[in-house]
Amino acid sequence: MRDPYWNHNTHYHPWLLAQVPDTARTVLDIGCGDGLLATKLGRRGLTVRGIDLDPATLDTATPSANVTFEQGDFRDLPGTFDVVTAVATLHHVPLRDGLTALRRLVAPGGTLAVVGLWKFAARTDYPYLALLPAIVAIDTLHRPRLGGPDVQLRDPDTTYPEIRAAAADLLPGAHLRRRPLLRYTLRWHKPA
Repeated sequence: MRDPYWNHNTHYHPWLLAQVPDTARTVLDIGCGDGLLATKLGRRGLTVRGIDLDPATLDTATPSANVTFEQGDFRDLPGTFDVVTAVATLHHVPLRDGLTALRRLVAPGGTLAVVGLWKFAARTDYPYLALLPAIVAIDTLHRPRLGGPDVQLRDPDTTYPEIRAAAADLLPGAHLRRRPLLRYTLRWHKPA
């Protein structure tokens, strides 16, 4: 099924879906917005709980038998989940607070999959500049479908090296990678 729109975040939905192990049963989608990713996860038969701070955006989400949505701050959420996803959300909270909450929410043996943004710093990110023509080309190719929910945007305030250092400290063994479209991915498996 084709997505109703495309943007730099939905571009990474296939990567996020690929991180879900066959043994997973429960998923927490942090910053779920209009529920597009949560719905995709739910179609796999997973029990999905979406959480977002913005009640207006959540009003556009459509719950189903195995997908529920709630307004709230993920840092206050109790419980654990087999898989926790977060797309363009982590930069909305203090980095170490957010990573600590994510670590707590992942069940033992579970998976954390994050698509995030970092503060571009020419001193450390200059090799990334070579990708800018490709980013413009990808955006141009997808322009007819470019869109998404009307959400509150916030520029990131932590650099990629700061994110890498915090993840190494709080999520030992996490795999981070800078990606095209000004995003990074973080994958972490919590020890059983």
